[in-house]
Amino acid sequence: MIGAFLSELLKLRRRGLLLGGGGLFLGFTALVTILGIERASKTPGDGRGLRVSVAELSQPNGLVRGLDHAGPLMGIVMLGIFAAAFGSEYSTGALRNLLVREPRRVRFLAGKYVALLAFGVLVLLAAVIVSVALAFVLAPSKGISTSAWTSSAGVSDLWSTMWHLVLASLGFGTLGAALALIFRSPVAALAIGVAWVLPAEAILSATWTNGQDWLPGQLLQNLASGGSTSVSLARTGLTLAAYWVVVAVGTSMLFSRRDVAS
Repeated sequence: MIGAFLSELLKLRRRGLLLGGGGLFLGFTALVTILGIERASKTPGDGRGLRVSVAELSQPNGLVRGLDHAGPLMGIVMLGIFAAAFGSEYSTGALRNLLVREPRRVRFLAGKYVALLAFGVLVLLAAVIVSVALAFVLAPSKGISTSAWTSSAGVSDLWSTMWHLVLASLGFGTLGAALALIFRSPVAALAIGVAWVLPAEAILSATWTNGQDWLPGQLLQNLASGGSTSVSLARTGLTLAAYWVVVAVGTSMLFSRRDVAS
């Protein structure tokens, strides 16, 4: 497992992945943060989109508004990063050679997954730092007070939002990894994952009364936002944990028994 972990970390240091996946992640976060502050108005916001008022952004949770809006995009990008990492070795044929060095497939899979989790956490923390730094730099030009951001309530909001986003984004990544292992293709995994999380679940949640209680994409978005009045954070976490166990067991059995050829 350690060998697979270290091997995956070396692959994750490639410039293409760092600039592509990591850069895209940071770029999305920076863009949403900038738009949220630059579009702040003196009048109360309508509660939709990125447009909020200066007074709202001056509240303790104003610092994390950009992160809240970037949450869904961060999840989709993380889904793509995990899908590419797990699916590309099928399409290139490299997986056979890797399994010669580490024939214990479940250990290989676990090491690879843990390395992706570590990479994801680092990228997410970097995105949070970028968003917070930009918010503090841009806020004075719009007349937004930042004093509440550094209060105990503001720090608590930042801390909880950050880790909710980390867990939710890694959940999206896990979905991408599972799809890549099932379909043995990064392109198919990304296409199916995005199609399911965005339009398919939107349609199902609109027609299924209890859809928000069970649909994985809806639950991950609810986790990223810290829970809601309809689905509590505790219920969201327990349901997602059950999904994770099912996915972990199912993909491990599939990977250990199926031929690696795509």
